Amino acid sequence: QELICGASIISDRWVLTAAHCIFYPPWDKNYTTEDILVRIGKHYRTKYERQQEKIRMLERIIIHPKYNWRENLDRDIALIQLKRPIGFTNYIHPVCLPTKEIVQTLMLNRHKGRVSGWGNLHETWTSGGQALPQVLQQVNLPIVDQETCKASTKIKVTSNMFCAGYKPDEPNRGDACEGDSGGPFVMKSPDDNRWYQVGIVSWGEGCDRDGKYGFYTHLHRMRQWMMKIIEKCGS
Repeated sequence: QELICGASIISDRWVLTAAHCIFYPPWDKNYTTEDILVRIGKHYRTKYERQQEKIRMLERIIIHPKYNWRENLDRDIALIQLKRPIGFTNYIHPVCLPTKEIVQTLMLNRHKGRVSGWGNLHETWTSGGQALPQVLQQVNLPIVDQETCKASTKIKVTSNMFCAGYKPDEPNRGDACEGDSGGPFVMKSPDDNRWYQVGIVSWGEGCDRDGKYGFYTHLHRMRQWMMKIIEKCGS
């Protein structure tokens, strides 16, 4: 079993990830429900954590109909329905999805969010072989204004994406990397102390390069589609 991608729990039967984790023809990637297991409540990537982890099989995978894999990974989002519900525990809990008002308050420029995952600790070509960590990693990153995001890349940036990361003149560093895709970009609301998911790790050019930023699926813009799918398919 290998690490495919990160994901997040949004209800006891639904998990959220990036579409390119499931379907990406340039890399001959086209997973079906039979190919994937969801492992929940994990901390150590490689060992079976008897007391806390749960494993679920997949009922169905639904990719956004307008996911644009050809050009720029626009609408890079997929919903996974599990065969059996997850019982929540101290280790296993759904993330909150924000209302429009909460998103507008949280996603102001330079506010920091948090990304977590078991992805590479640095760009693979510098490290010789994969550099996957044993335990779940996290990093706090500021949201960057859309103009800076657009100026940093030749790829077409849309309003269904936002970018985050430090500018070259800032002392801090950090980024998502290969293997973190599909994982959550969350922000903590000062009003109710809850963690809200506002993004999904989507794409970047290299990892933690100066003048480059990580791009995330803008979750709130996908909300109607998500609600429609979940209503249609139950629970």
